[in-house]
Amino acid sequence: MIEEGQLIGFFALGAKRSGDPYFSNDADLLTTLANQAAVAVRNAQTHARVVQVNEEMRKVLETIESGVVAVGPRGRITLFNRAAERLTGTSAETARGKSPECLPAPLDTALQATSSDGEPRSQIEFSLPDAAGQMVPLMCSTSPLRGPDGTPLGAVAVLADMSRLKELEQEKRRAERLASIEAIASGLIHEIRNPLVGIKTYAQLLPSRGASEEFREMFSRSAGREIGRIDDLLSRFRTMSRASQHPMEMVDVSDPLRDTLETLHAELEDRKIQLRRVGEQTRRPVLGNASQLQQLFMNLCLNAIQAMEPGGELTVRVADLSEGGGSTLLVEVADTGPGIPEHLLGTIFDPFVSTKPHGTGLGLAICRGIADAHHARIHARNNVGRPGCTFTVEFPVPSGRSAHVPS
Repeated sequence: MIEEGQLIGFFALGAKRSGDPYFSNDADLLTTLANQAAVAVRNAQTHARVVQVNEEMRKVLETIESGVVAVGPRGRITLFNRAAERLTGTSAETARGKSPECLPAPLDTALQATSSDGEPRSQIEFSLPDAAGQMVPLMCSTSPLRGPDGTPLGAVAVLADMSRLKELEQEKRRAERLASIEAIASGLIHEIRNPLVGIKTYAQLLPSRGASEEFREMFSRSAGREIGRIDDLLSRFRTMSRASQHPMEMVDVSDPLRDTLETLHAELEDRKIQLRRVGEQTRRPVLGNASQLQQLFMNLCLNAIQAMEPGGELTVRVADLSEGGGSTLLVEVADTGPGIPEHLLGTIFDPFVSTKPHGTGLGLAICRGIADAHHARIHARNNVGRPGCTFTVEFPVPSGRSAHVPS
């Protein structure tokens, strides 16, 4: 008995009881019998394997923590595991054989949509109450079930309980806030203590040297200067913390960028820095605050200018990636300075991190605060193959032609 080129059994024949010989028709009959028997054995083995696989799959589906719901070609629920019962609050007896409409939204709409158009839906977040009435955050993803010819035959949805992940995210954010507060407090203490030391020194000498007019004048100048430093530091820190409180409207980024470069024209000439503009014709509005954007561009351009020696080049580039199917507007500020030390690239936007000998480390922190308030991403990288570094701000752009600003 041969099936798919493999020997799966054989017939052993003795002499006929009648004593007659075997003829060719006997051999043909035995060959047909062997072939049919081989097919029957193979079908029995296949059926046994299918039963075994189905049983293993059932056990897996019943033990996994994720809910699994499948809809067949007739639009009826064919699979509903135990985790799906727990997460949706719907029993399997109630769900099986029914339309997905018996399931809570948006699970039902996602399953029906994927069943009809064959397109997957991913990472749909929603919440459902558990047995105690507490809202449980869930995430649902759907995939189409297709036949051998690619025809949609239904859909399968996978449900995941996001409670633990949300808790971990909250713990991470809490830890990041604490670390940020610790870094800010440490930086403030350091920056405020230095001017206070000078004032304290003069105050300690006041009883013994207070009669000297020269000493009083020096004390007055020093105290005024150091108090001004503290006031300036607190003002910049307040600017960083209040970036998200400014009113937003549709603003063409080319306007505050142009104003910034006009303001810095004298500085560029004084330091003999060449300005190169790329993409000036790009006009695309973003939701933002013009004065905040000007401060963002001012800080980035000033940092670039101050990082270069005379004869350097400041490059300001604007690129609308939405024209090529993207969803962002890039504003890049590049210099030809020494670049950023590799160990500072990951923390350059943190408060009180600075590459300048006497910098406060708040300029780039303010930039990140303004970028966050505009739902933009800001990052820095050292240039490859040439000196200097590039700061990039990625603004989300509104969709639709109405968002364009006529030039």
